[in-house]
Amino acid sequence: MVSRKIEWKESLVKSIIYRAITLVLGTLTAYIITGSIEIATGTAILTETVQAGNYFIYELIWSNLSRRKLEEKIIEDIRKRQIDLKIDYNSIMEIAYHMSQVDTFIPKLYLSVKNFFNKLLENEQLEEIHEEIKKYKSYFETTHAKRKLIF
Repeated sequence: MVSRKIEWKESLVKSIIYRAITLVLGTLTAYIITGSIEIATGTAILTETVQAGNYFIYELIWSNLSRRKLEEKIIEDIRKRQIDLKIDYNSIMEIAYHMSQVDTFIPKLYLSVKNFFNKLLENEQLEEIHEEIKKYKSYFETTHAKRKLIF
C-alpha cells in the first residue's frame, strides 16, 4: 500500500463539503426541535463553524502523525538492515595499495583513508594480512608526513 501525505488544501476542501452537508442537516434538526428557522439557522451555523475548525485541525494532526509513524518505521527498517559485504584477500590488498598511492592531500580524504586502514587492522578476521596492510598504511602516512594537516 502506498501512503501519501494529505495536503492541507485537500483537508480544507473535504471539511467545507462535509460541513455544508451537516449544516443543512443541523438546520433541519434544530428547526424540527425549535420551530424557528432563525434559531435553527443560527444554532446550526455556530455549531458547524466550531466543528469545521475542529475537523480541519484534527485531520491535519492525524495525517501528520500517520506520516511521522511511517517515516519512523522506514528509518527503523533501514537501521535494522545489515550489509553482507564479502571481499576477498586480493580485493583488500588492491584497495589498500590504491589507497596508499593517493598523492593529493585533502584533509578529509587523508582522514578517511587513515580510518580505512585502521578499520582493516581492527578486523580480527583479517589478522593474517595485518602486516601487509600495516606496510600500505605506513607508506601512506610517510607520503603525507611532510604535509601540514590544516583543518
